[in-house]
Amino acid sequence: MPPRGDERAMITRRTILGATPAAMAALPAHAQDNGALISQSLALLDRQADLRTGGAGDLAVADQVRANLRAAGFRTSSQRVDAPAFDARRAALVWAGGEVAVEPQPIVRTTGAGGVRGALRLWRDASDTAMMADAIALVMLPMGRHSQLLGEPIRSILAQVAGAAPRGIVLVTNGPTGETIMLNAPIDGAGLPAIPIAVLGPKPGAGALSVARAGGEATLIIDGDVRRVRSPNIWGAIERDAPYLVVSTPRTAWTRAVAERGPGLAAFNALAAWAPQALPAHSLMFVSTTAHEYDNAGSHMFFERHAPPPDRVALWLHLGAGFAARDFHEVGRFALAPLPSPDPQRFLLGSDTLVAILRQAFAGQIGLEAAYPASAGAAGELGEVLARGYAPAFGLFAAHRYHHVEQDRVDKTDPDWIQAAIDALKVTLARALG
Repeated sequence: MPPRGDERAMITRRTILGATPAAMAALPAHAQDNGALISQSLALLDRQADLRTGGAGDLAVADQVRANLRAAGFRTSSQRVDAPAFDARRAALVWAGGEVAVEPQPIVRTTGAGGVRGALRLWRDASDTAMMADAIALVMLPMGRHSQLLGEPIRSILAQVAGAAPRGIVLVTNGPTGETIMLNAPIDGAGLPAIPIAVLGPKPGAGALSVARAGGEATLIIDGDVRRVRSPNIWGAIERDAPYLVVSTPRTAWTRAVAERGPGLAAFNALAAWAPQALPAHSLMFVSTTAHEYDNAGSHMFFERHAPPPDRVALWLHLGAGFAARDFHEVGRFALAPLPSPDPQRFLLGSDTLVAILRQAFAGQIGLEAAYPASAGAAGELGEVLARGYAPAFGLFAAHRYHHVEQDRVDKTDPDWIQAAIDALKVTLARALG
């Protein structure tokens, strides 16, 4: 586990060498406030039904972000983002004697109340593709921590199956938990087949798999209302006669997403409370973006209209998903035993000039201690930050075992691991900007 109490404070003091005097003086005092901010952030997420763009959970978190930024002295602004939403009346795969709830895949194509019916056929590899014609295709994805519909290998599999013209597609999202994994998709539906698509985990979908293996028929029902919602990008700025430190984090998700979004939200709030006094020689901009589950659509809009140009940014920090999530022993098929330690499948990546600082600041934090240079390649929103010419820049990200799964609750993370990451982030920022 990460160091606790006085031990953690000693590590922070040892690794702060090279920071500015103002930052060194500010770090211990502001660190005392992080516990309340971390608890506030995690508790708020755990109370929400989900964080989908434009939903009640998203807007509640947006209100908290705005209030925290204002309390820290930031002038706040917002940008409206329009996104699709779907209110389901019924979403199910139905067969003689049984049915299972499915998750409609955005961008949702409805079937009407009667659904679409056909032979339920199992797709395991390319040799099964021809049999998908006029069928309900039950597509076995490979085992993985899936997150994106049009990421590989799902993109290629979907194209193969859709090319056979099935009546509907149900993607079986084989992941560590066996539960249904929801998948990000482009906000405009670009690249998606004009076929009703749903996702389903192998645990709840065991009955459907048996029907498909027996050669039975099924009806895919995706019935409900497609509508549009609004959600804000929110940012706070403190303007000084100096380049910016920009700190960004996505806010929305498919579920409560406590371990997916909680560490980023908590670190965002803690750094916003700390930075105005600790980093007086820089302008500050902290941005919370919406529509993450629509392939980072909110971030794209912020970049296009409101982000300061690269020559006005001294450093960009991106707080991505799940970087302080719990590790688990995999003790059987879809059987997980929680461990008192963070998942090591988490990544820290930054501009080549920052790697030495990052490795020192995050020493001893499993997974994060092996900081990678950006020249090795970055994906997601951090990849876009770097691709748009912002440098130096760095970020943290992960896809933990409950990533995009309904059971991603407060027990899937720990405040101590979040605090350890925050301490190291403060050290890194103080040194990099000092």
